[in-house]
Amino acid sequence: MPRTLPLSRRRLFSVLSAHSELAVILGGPFSGKTTLVDTWLATDPCPEWAPVVIPEPAHDVTPETYWATVASSLCTSLGVDEPVAAEGSFDSLCSILVRHPRPVMFVLDGVRSVEAIEDRVGQLLRLGPQVRMVVTSRAAGSWAELVDGHPHRTIVGDDLAFTVDETAALCRLFGLARDQRTIEWITRRTEGFAAFVAAVCATLRAEKPDRVYGTDALDVLVDSTVDLVVMHVVAADPSLALSSRSVLVSAAPNTVTESSISALPHIDDSDAFLTALTESGLIEACSTDGDSTDGETAWRYPEVVHRSLLRVGSAEYPKELWDARSALIDYWLQRSRPDIALEHAVERRDWRCAIDIVEKNWVALYGSGSLRSLGIVLLELLPDDMTTNDRTVASLRTITRARNKAGEPEQWAFPRSFETILRLGSLRMQGAYDEAMEVCDGLATEPVPNFETLDGTTRHAHGLKYLNFGTVYLLGGRTTDAGTMLRRAHTAGRGVFVEREAAGKLALLEALRGRTHEATRWIEEELRHPPIMGEAEALIRTAGLVATALVALDRLDTGTAFRALSELGTPRHTEELWAAVMYARGRLALLSGVPADGLLYIDSELQHFSHRLTGISAVLVDAARADLHLALGEARAARELVDSSTHPLTAPARARLRLLGGDPGGAEVIVHRGDAAREHCPAVGAELALIGSVASLRLGRRTDARRHLQRAVVLAEHAGVTRPFVGVPPSAVRDILSLGVDLPIDLDPAMVEYGIFREIRVVVRLTPRERAVLDALLAGGTASTIAKEQFVTLNTVKTQLRSLYRKLGVHSREEAIAQAHRLVVG
Repeated sequence: MPRTLPLSRRRLFSVLSAHSELAVILGGPFSGKTTLVDTWLATDPCPEWAPVVIPEPAHDVTPETYWATVASSLCTSLGVDEPVAAEGSFDSLCSILVRHPRPVMFVLDGVRSVEAIEDRVGQLLRLGPQVRMVVTSRAAGSWAELVDGHPHRTIVGDDLAFTVDETAALCRLFGLARDQRTIEWITRRTEGFAAFVAAVCATLRAEKPDRVYGTDALDVLVDSTVDLVVMHVVAADPSLALSSRSVLVSAAPNTVTESSISALPHIDDSDAFLTALTESGLIEACSTDGDSTDGETAWRYPEVVHRSLLRVGSAEYPKELWDARSALIDYWLQRSRPDIALEHAVERRDWRCAIDIVEKNWVALYGSGSLRSLGIVLLELLPDDMTTNDRTVASLRTITRARNKAGEPEQWAFPRSFETILRLGSLRMQGAYDEAMEVCDGLATEPVPNFETLDGTTRHAHGLKYLNFGTVYLLGGRTTDAGTMLRRAHTAGRGVFVEREAAGKLALLEALRGRTHEATRWIEEELRHPPIMGEAEALIRTAGLVATALVALDRLDTGTAFRALSELGTPRHTEELWAAVMYARGRLALLSGVPADGLLYIDSELQHFSHRLTGISAVLVDAARADLHLALGEARAARELVDSSTHPLTAPARARLRLLGGDPGGAEVIVHRGDAAREHCPAVGAELALIGSVASLRLGRRTDARRHLQRAVVLAEHAGVTRPFVGVPPSAVRDILSLGVDLPIDLDPAMVEYGIFREIRVVVRLTPRERAVLDALLAGGTASTIAKEQFVTLNTVKTQLRSLYRKLGVHSREEAIAQAHRLVVG
């Protein structure tokens, strides 16, 4: 489900914006509360308020930890230092708000597990009108006590369901063309729950987007999709994951009470189970209407969830939806959370099922760090009476031990480098990319097998290996090697997540190079694969979304870039491609004319990733921050970041730094180095060529300027980009247009909308002698005439000219005269 749905929920925006003190959004796990808030925030509804957005905490979070996170985020938003921990975290938060009375809007997502959250929010609101709160929760708690009687506070809950129009808008967002009858049917069948509607749209896109469904076929698709989402929520909740069958049984009558829960089999603590159901948001309070014993609180599953649980829990689960209810459960668990499926099998002591799960999903288990669970099952928990001659057991033991044993079938002996690949993952998370690349170099020389002759398990294992190698090379900055390995991974990983992840990373690699045509092809290949349920989707989608944003930015399509980055959200602290996200956000901030905001965002996120600021990550972050500093006129800060770099991705910032700082000669030196061409980066080459054209014009060399501009046009058209043409100061537009070269962009309006770089007026300090020589040059003097007029030797004048040229950043008399008109000379 997309994290931000820009075409939906707008009817509720006015409700959130109108209540300036407190808005509480209540709804179950399928209602789309977070999506609503994210979409509302994306419209920048309160620009004068400093937003402090706190994501949903872990279920076992302590109040001290939670409010410490809030206080830290507040300091980041206000740009102030965090206080020394001399008091409790909540008291520290209040102290910060009192000392810094800037209006603050807190957005607290998923607060159901935070102890005494209502009381704390009430205390914050009493600090004054500079505090505003937006809260989402699955539990009603005592929020009504905070809202009742206050005209500027509200609870939103009943209006979260999608309307038919919003479902139609979401279908368009997924690229689906659906008739009104189908849209109305989907809305009714899902009861408008956002998570269900989005999942149905994703399923339609993954199936055959243009297929016309009859009523029965559409019911099958919608119901099976709803069942998968419901099982996802049950299995993902730690309090319910190991009691999924009890959840199914609890739906037998729809009304749930304490007495009905206590009668369920295999439930030792009925109170704890009922609490888990209510806190998960799966059940909601209802009118009893005689369904419960006097004095008992009655709860009810939403009807669409109730029908789903009955289907999954029924022994007569409809054949047209699935062969059996166990197949549905196993399908979802093995596709999205094989680790939980493995735990279920071990809990039941169903060893054959455990072996089957491991055999089918060992690549995914390994890729998600669950290799230890695999080893536990095979080497510690398997009963002694299970024969070691069994081919399946023997093969899985071989995989776990990661070594080749004599006498075992060859196709099961291939994972000899498991421990090495595990080590690669550790090195990557530490940012030790050079060491990781050395490990890859030692393994990458092995012969590449013919993937078509391998069985599926072996082929997928090779795909995972090459995906690891390609990711290491990508993060380490060796783009050519990365491309080679990722292409192998895409071929070998056909049919599993490796194929999609390799396509996304190839798209990102080509987008970073500025090869938008190739990047677009890989983006389309990545989108061909359906979304993955569960947390795995968040790990895999980053590369494709960042590539989409970068391609859009290279084409000056800020709207598409914004939507892609909004869907991606803020990178998790475990995100390996975090720097690529920062790089894309920096470019978006430049083209949107908000470099200060972009710089603040990147700087605030760097604290989470500083230990991994190496390899390509350091290059991307430095390039983004340098250009943001240049857009703010901060040449010194930009110079400290990139002046010593030789990477092609920082070359435009280095050349631009010299051009804007009045050193066109220095800019030309960088342009002529050819780093971009050597690394096959046509967009970077186009940007450098354009900067070279402006530099040549500043030096009075129109022929060279025209040659540079023609090269910029050829490279830009080859790459399919237009962004390089707005990377020069607006003052150069007239000179560029005067060269008479046909450009792929209407430069005047483009610079008005996107041009952000301005000349940096550099003060050059000259000695009195150097100033006298410069004045004489400006009056038309030569070295000889200056020597005679100033009664000095010719050698003395030449020495003074060399010093003057060095300070002005030029190499000739003509360049010095041109440069003197642009600089502040003191």
